[in-house]
Amino acid sequence: MYYNVNIVRRSNAMRTARFHKAVTPLRPHGSHRFDVFGPKIGRRLTLFGREALQLWLRLEADPQVLTYCERPIPVPGRSRPADFWVETNGGEHLYLVARLPSGQSAGQGAGPCPALEAWGRARSIALRIISPDDLNDSEMLCQNRLTMLQYVAARPLATVAEFRTTILSACESGLSLAVLEQQFDQIDPAVVRTTAFSLILQDRLACPTIASQPLGPSSHLVAR
Repeated sequence: MYYNVNIVRRSNAMRTARFHKAVTPLRPHGSHRFDVFGPKIGRRLTLFGREALQLWLRLEADPQVLTYCERPIPVPGRSRPADFWVETNGGEHLYLVARLPSGQSAGQGAGPCPALEAWGRARSIALRIISPDDLNDSEMLCQNRLTMLQYVAARPLATVAEFRTTILSACESGLSLAVLEQQFDQIDPAVVRTTAFSLILQDRLACPTIASQPLGPSSHLVAR
């Protein structure tokens, strides 16, 4: 399956990051290509493989993640780069998704990466090896996250920031997206929807059906 989130956004100045672009643009043999736009980093990026797409969606949906970079450095002794460098409120991390040989179980993991671990320790960057089995978000959750990111990427944050507190208050007892838009009919519905989606991505609004049903007018929203 091919996802294309090819949206230009007039972004604010982004956080200074240790890494700014992928170390290689080469696609691994047989992997799917996904062209997306990352609101947190204010640029387009290309991902290879379903696991990289799911991990990226989690990074964009995790309010603890401040910034990130795809394929930041090569893995010593292996013909691949690390999947992501990530900076959170708790520090920096390198994410490496296990690539398991045919017939090897996921529980056997990716094996040690002593050179990469040593490189990270010298820079206070923790290495996290992720089993592909842990990247098992539902197709619906992935589609809904992509939908929210499309809305957020298409509008400057300043456009929706002034409405966040008001919309959070309106959702205190829970209501549908359609009712929320009706309550703020003096505002462009796209702005109301973008604001609500940005609050979900910040984990300040909950949508109980986000992993099982498409986002739409009947989606129930409640403040956390």
